Amino acid sequence: MRGRELLNMVGELHGLHGAPLRKRVGEVLEIVGLENAAHRRIGGYSGGMRQRLGIGQALINQPKVLFLDEPVSALDPEGRRDVLEIISRLRGTATVFISTHILNDVERVCDRVAILNFGHLVVEGPIDDLLDRYAQPIYELVPEPQQPGAIERLAGIMREQPWQHEVLATADTVRVFVNDPRVAGPALLPLVVSSGVSLARFERARPSLEDVFLRLVAESGTAIAPQVDIPVSGLDGRGRR
Repeated sequence: MRGRELLNMVGELHGLHGAPLRKRVGEVLEIVGLENAAHRRIGGYSGGMRQRLGIGQALINQPKVLFLDEPVSALDPEGRRDVLEIISRLRGTATVFISTHILNDVERVCDRVAILNFGHLVVEGPIDDLLDRYAQPIYELVPEPQQPGAIERLAGIMREQPWQHEVLATADTVRVFVNDPRVAGPALLPLVVSSGVSLARFERARPSLEDVFLRLVAESGTAIAPQVDIPVSGLDGRGRR
């Protein structure tokens, strides 16, 4: 079956025929960016193209509510970008619910988010509100290269400070979560100087949805269950959150 043939069949199942069906299939092919591939066999489609065609099937009858379960899973970066752009363009035409564990994608396209842990609702609300309410200030320290033990020294010093809530160290970065940035901000650089470590970068980072998720799930008192976190996007067809 070819892409256009599949959409025609789905449209007929929804009661569309003749000119209205041809018009709607053409509109959907344009929405999902498959106009030039509509004549090709679906068996030759890439994973991203198949995912876009699947979204097209769901859009044939112009639904007011659309549920998408992990719509960008197993796609390459280009495929993920294309699918997320389609979802973003649906704003104003449908209310879209997305379940996913890729929190960066949630921040790109969603207005609201709900976090579930083992089936229990932890929090729900507009993303900006959740970031303001629950994301703690974060400072990132990146040492210059070729300084053996720099990460360990910085992390150790920061963990001794009363104003830090948590210190996370990776191979090249130390992230310091602080309780009061008015106290931590002026104190950080003198501590770095006293450690003898030279920095390549120092900044106050914008907390991410992942930071909020990890904090709230930890505070909920239950271990994280793999792929149970379900952020939800609510894009109201009338432009309301």
